[in-house]
Amino acid sequence: MKIRNYALIPALLALVSLSSFAQNNCSASPPTGTCPAPAPPFQAWCAGNNSQSTCPGGTSHIGFSTSSPQTGSWTKSFAGLDAVTIAAIPGLPRSQPDPNGGIGPTNGGGVGQYLQFAGGYVQAFDRKTGNGIFSKQANSGASPQALTTLFSPGGKNYCASASLDGIATYDRIDGVFVLANIFNPGGTGTYYYCIGVSASVGGVPANNLQGSGGQSYWNTYAYNLNPAIPINPNNGKPYFPDYARFGSWSDGFYVSFDLEDQAQNFNIVGFEVCKFDKANIIAGLSSMPPVCYTYIPSYVTPAKDISLIHSPLPADFEGGNAIPGNTAGEYFLAQVNPSNPGTNDQCTQLPCTSNQLAFWTWSGFTSGAGPTFIPLNAPFTPGCYNPGHPFNTVCIQQPYGGFSDSVGDRLMHRLAYRYLTVGPVHGEYLAVAHTVQENASTLRTGIHYYVIAAGTNPTIVLKGDLQDTTYHYFVSLPSVAMDKNGNLGVTLTVTGNTSSGSAFNYDPSPFFLTVGSSGRAGQPVPILSNSGSSGQDETDGFWGEYVSVSSDPNDDLTFWAANEYMKGDQVSNCVGTNISGCRWATRVFVCKKGSGC
Repeated sequence: MKIRNYALIPALLALVSLSSFAQNNCSASPPTGTCPAPAPPFQAWCAGNNSQSTCPGGTSHIGFSTSSPQTGSWTKSFAGLDAVTIAAIPGLPRSQPDPNGGIGPTNGGGVGQYLQFAGGYVQAFDRKTGNGIFSKQANSGASPQALTTLFSPGGKNYCASASLDGIATYDRIDGVFVLANIFNPGGTGTYYYCIGVSASVGGVPANNLQGSGGQSYWNTYAYNLNPAIPINPNNGKPYFPDYARFGSWSDGFYVSFDLEDQAQNFNIVGFEVCKFDKANIIAGLSSMPPVCYTYIPSYVTPAKDISLIHSPLPADFEGGNAIPGNTAGEYFLAQVNPSNPGTNDQCTQLPCTSNQLAFWTWSGFTSGAGPTFIPLNAPFTPGCYNPGHPFNTVCIQQPYGGFSDSVGDRLMHRLAYRYLTVGPVHGEYLAVAHTVQENASTLRTGIHYYVIAAGTNPTIVLKGDLQDTTYHYFVSLPSVAMDKNGNLGVTLTVTGNTSSGSAFNYDPSPFFLTVGSSGRAGQPVPILSNSGSSGQDETDGFWGEYVSVSSDPNDDLTFWAANEYMKGDQVSNCVGTNISGCRWATRVFVCKKGSGC
């Protein structure tokens, strides 16, 4: 497979700001424009590791039991979480793994971990051996642990019935691992955001998940989101919070989530962003209430409640350089989806293209400002865009005949932030990517990526198109990170079906490539060499809504990517207790530019 790409922007694209989206009517139902949340979320429960903590969960909370990793070694990649291993616990793997993770540093003793989430479960993998350390009991041997384990026993009434959108990451600013998700215990419509950060204990720092005495200590919190969510006028209940995204910043943990109308086919009416009290969460103390804002465009009404903008990504810090004191951040970025000419209606008249990204700063939300629109000067059609059903982005045909979701209506996790100091380049930069349509007749998809100079006047300084023009495979579902030299690491999925114009049938398979700071893309490398040609079936409609790449704090050059594949023939969906044929698996792949990727 060869990738065609275009890249360097000779001149920075001009900034365009449109005010039509910034009309605020915060007393309306629903509140439109940029508005303070109806009330703050409230801390329903917490458990810390601080003798001064007043959390009801106590002052010494154990998040996970640990075992020493088995001996072993690995090269380039190692096995991550998988459905078969989870089922053998016994456990219930979710149908969408959505694998993501974060890499911590190696300490002076050579110990460090990669923390991964997939399918509702988590595991910490030893950097040296590639083997897990979380276990059911201390020193009992590694096994995947349900994310809900982190919040038990005291938080189990709040942090149960998780969404599929869990986050695992490493906060390089404060040296802690983070796990978080939205929960709806009992399906009652009371929504909680539960978050945990690793804690130091007995001289073992928070960045070593091995912990002490076979125990990994964490600070954990459950926040009731319902007071902060606007009431849906179509059913009198809070909008459904979905697709939570996460970003670590110097002054807080930032979270965004979509607001969906359950009474109208889960239409996305807008979104909400929240800032969580990072300082007290890391300290293991009772926290201040989160601060939240909603954004529902002024054209959204109860009868016509579809927003062209949703699923914003909060900027997620990486790198060795601190965020500058004059930053305009925290930053947020979203895709603007196509509309019919001269209207704010979702596009139903071909061709359906968009030419903008929507950009916010946290200070913009606090002042009630609308988004700044960044022109792309290269219109795109979102991957799998369907004029009859714009929210339905399922079109990537699998070799067995089914289809999976391109998730082409949004930017993909994560929005990587870095303060670069390379030669004459000094400044704040963001990197992100999404799935786009490359061929209108076959619906073949590719990837667009962007590097943006952030600040009060955001501008695109680099963009590119990654598509397969040799075998005409579908390329989709990217994630991007940036190293200290401004190079990008991109993980993506490649799929082929001869009936959709591909030269060969090719099962969905994870790949990785790098893009130089000048915009030159390397050749894509298979994360698992034979995963696309073994003939396995994939019977679920979702391949996963996101994957992840992060940069290594050891050298700030090596990329760690989490992606998924099918380990054998999946003969049944992993839904509920029907898991006997569930075969999804994940892989953690490591590479830096110039070393084979």
